[in-house]
Amino acid sequence: MRPLSISKSHYSIRLIFLLIAGIFFGNCASSSAGMATSNVPIIDRKYKVVGSVEKQKGWITMDFIIFAFPLDKPPVNYLVKTSLEEHDADALINIRYWTDRSNFLFLIYNRMGITAEAISFEDGEKGITNEKGKK
Repeated sequence: MRPLSISKSHYSIRLIFLLIAGIFFGNCASSSAGMATSNVPIIDRKYKVVGSVEKQKGWITMDFIIFAFPLDKPPVNYLVKTSLEEHDADALINIRYWTDRSNFLFLIYNRMGITAEAISFEDGEKGITNEKGKK
């Protein structure tokens, strides 16, 4: 009886299959979530709700064991700013945010999303007046 031998083409097919399976099954994903009452102080100010907000945005990071290099900034300010502009609002309240990440070898795809209510102050004063969120 002759020992079984694997031809080079069968060996290559098995190797490619193992690499593809390793890419899909050897990755991980994680997520987190949180809540905030508002993005500006609202104490004793009258407001009206002008709409609901639901947005998400993603970015990519490169990860080499213990060193990670973001290829783009996290979109926190972008999500808040576009939500306010879209509804011509002064602030966001009842903010619920979430993040998740999916690893594919050395690339990480991160996503962030927010759900909130856009409000407009009745006294006419705007909530945020500059890029850093200070009045």
